[in-house]
Amino acid sequence: MTLKVTGFSSATSTYKIVNDADSDENVETNVTGSSGQIYSIDITNSAATHTSYVKFKLASGDVTAGTTEPDMMVLCGPSTSEQYYFPDGLAFEQLTFWTTRNPTTTDTTAPNTTIVTILCT
Repeated sequence: MTLKVTGFSSATSTYKIVNDADSDENVETNVTGSSGQIYSIDITNSAATHTSYVKFKLASGDVTAGTTEPDMMVLCGPSTSEQYYFPDGLAFEQLTFWTTRNPTTTDTTAPNTTIVTILCT
């Protein structure tokens, strides 16, 4: 797990870049420490044979991979990158995420190296 959260400011707002260079089935809980808005999610999946599913819990509360129903899930196909944009922002109370090899809530299978980068406030 190599999670980094970096802040920066523009003339209109303060942003955070959340980068998990090896996102997996281990839950990254409340990574920004406060509520905010997601503006983009970038995913890179190094696996040649399987899709990576990044699961998000956007509400406050405890999260357990394999048990907690995600509020949102985005995917990235094998050996590719995907970008998801939310121009008006996607609100969250608590930004928590994890990545698995299968889309089911009960899955806790670790993916190959999956990089997740999130731009948020």
